[in-house]
Amino acid sequence: MMGRPVLTRNAIDAHQSALSTQDVIWSPLFDYQTYGTQGNTQFTFFTSPIGQGTTSAPGATGSKTLADTNLTAAGQLTKGNAFFMTGLETLLFPGAASTFGPGEGAVAETKTGQFCNDIYAVGKGGTINFTVGSDRSYIKDGPLNMFPPVTRLAISAAIATSLGSTTAAAVIDQIDYAAWGGEPYSMVPIYIDANQGFQAVMQFPVAIAPPSAVAPRIGLRARGYLIRNAQ
Repeated sequence: MMGRPVLTRNAIDAHQSALSTQDVIWSPLFDYQTYGTQGNTQFTFFTSPIGQGTTSAPGATGSKTLADTNLTAAGQLTKGNAFFMTGLETLLFPGAASTFGPGEGAVAETKTGQFCNDIYAVGKGGTINFTVGSDRSYIKDGPLNMFPPVTRLAISAAIATSLGSTTAAAVIDQIDYAAWGGEPYSMVPIYIDANQGFQAVMQFPVAIAPPSAVAPRIGLRARGYLIRNAQ
C-alpha cells in the first residue's frame, strides 16, 4: 500500500506544463535605450531583458521594464518560444525639456525646429547589423532612416511664430514634428529558435550629437510572429 505506482508515459504527459501544441501570434520584439546628448559610435539591442540594464522610459528610474523591452532572457527566447522575423523598425523620440515642445531646450529663436533637426541628423547616419547564432548577419544596412517606424504621430497643421517680448529672448510658439517615412523595412523571413542567440548592433563612424542637445530615446522593433507553447 505504501509503494509508488508504476507510471506510464501517457500518465506523465497528462501533467506536462509545456504542451506540444503551439500557437502563432503577431508579437514584435522591441528594445529601447537612451541615445544620450552626445550620441555614441555603437548601441547594442536585445541583450538586456526585463529586470536588467537601465530603463529609458520617460520619467522612470531603475532597471528595464516592459516599457523598455519584452525580452525575458538576454539575447534569446526562452524554451517553448520561437520567432519568425519579417522586418525591422527604428524608432527615435527626440527629447523634450519639461517646459518646451519636443526637442526644445530654450525659448531662443535658434532653437526652433530642433525636433526635425534631431530626426534628420541621426537618421542620415548609422547602420544596423542584425546577427543570429554564431555572428551570422541577416541584416547589414543603413542609414537609420532606411528603417522607418510603422506608427507615427498624425499632425494636420504646423505653425512657428515669434511673439513680441520685452526681454532679449523671443517667445517661440511652434508645432515641430518629423518622422522617417517610407515602406517598412522587410527582409527574407528568418526563424529564430528557442535559446538561439541574436542581437542588433547600431554603429556610427562617429558619434552624432542631437542638435537640440536634449537626449532622445531610441529603439528597435523586430517585426514578426511569436511561436509559443499553447498553455
